Amino acid sequence: MNEIILNDTKEQAEAIIRLAGEARQKIWIMSHALEPELYDQPEFISLCKDLLIRHSQCHIRILIQNNENLRKMDHRLLTLMNRLPSSCELKICHQDYRNHPETFMLTDSNGLFLKRTPGRSKAYLYMDNRLINDEYGRLFQNIWDQSDYDITLRQLSI
Repeated sequence: MNEIILNDTKEQAEAIIRLAGEARQKIWIMSHALEPELYDQPEFISLCKDLLIRHSQCHIRILIQNNENLRKMDHRLLTLMNRLPSSCELKICHQDYRNHPETFMLTDSNGLFLKRTPGRSKAYLYMDNRLINDEYGRLFQNIWDQSDYDITLRQLSI
């Protein structure tokens, strides 16, 4: 098992960027509130945009547990979502999962960023571990299928 322990926000942000740079088809994010220190970095957003415009089959899916702060934020990932709505989707987690303690980002079938406990600074990066990736992929898909789109975060272009 290739597990790397990430002890601070800087290491975690670098891991997120690394995973996004290696993604070839998908990025799936489950987050409490799409933490800006991780998911609103210019380099991360640029890599996400590059992924989405590379091929029509590429996509980003985002599950958030709490959308209150996002409504007040100028988050670059939401801007990208509004520019490429068919490739970048966001749902608010089904009520049964709004207090799920783990947050994570999956890329393709080979990369996982994982925070097991909210509020703790430690996180983990797993590379080329299909077993754990498949486990979190199934969890994400299950939550995704039960959740609803958050239309309050969409902006209409006129």
